[in-house]
Amino acid sequence: MLNVLLWLITVEAVAFAVLPLSYYLFPHLRDRGFSVSKPLGLLLIGYLSWILSVLRVLPSTQLTILALVVVVGAVSWRYMWARRRELMDFVARERTALIVTEAVFLSVLIGWAVFRAYDPAIDHTEQPMDFMFLNATVRSYLGSPEDPWLRGEPVSYYYFGYWMMAVLTKLTGIPSNVSYNLSMALIPALGAMGIFGLVYNMVRSEASRLRYAVAGGIAAALLLTVAANLEGVLEFMRANAMGSAP
Repeated sequence: MLNVLLWLITVEAVAFAVLPLSYYLFPHLRDRGFSVSKPLGLLLIGYLSWILSVLRVLPSTQLTILALVVVVGAVSWRYMWARRRELMDFVARERTALIVTEAVFLSVLIGWAVFRAYDPAIDHTEQPMDFMFLNATVRSYLGSPEDPWLRGEPVSYYYFGYWMMAVLTKLTGIPSNVSYNLSMALIPALGAMGIFGLVYNMVRSEASRLRYAVAGGIAAALLLTVAANLEGVLEFMRANAMGSAP
């Protein structure tokens, strides 16, 4: 539970650092990009950590990544300080939507974390390979990660997704076998939050009623994170002899 809380606090801190950037980049959205602030934060901090490491300017360590979060947050919020009254008005006006957006994220994150707690083994399909690449990126400090299959050579594989999760792993200091499962919970939570924001903003652009936009956003999040995985339901029914064979 402490690992989940530490993971959540770290994700929220990274998102908080780029909130003004989201606000600036999406002026025409009703939520001003709040629903994509978390993936945007992970993308930006992850990219800065990666490019500085690959160019051998700055090693990718807990201290340097933390410094990047602080610098990005300071620059971002320095821009917002002059517009703090505008920001406060926005929060007061859209507080219901912001709260629901965060609730969607937390619900999916906690739900998937509980699910992974019942099945934490990293032992089927591509999971061992995913875990291997996550460990390779966690162990990488300067330059590209080392190829686990060919020692001394850089990874010849698309690995930036692993790098972003490795950034959180380094920031939190959580063992990689735990952070792997937390990553498996974070990814659908980010997806649910993003799709909620997308549909919410689409509906609010055409209709002024808040409840329609919120209902549409929640439905989209459910369709993405639940209905999109009905194969598991069918497999569960078959394994428990529920229904006929066809």
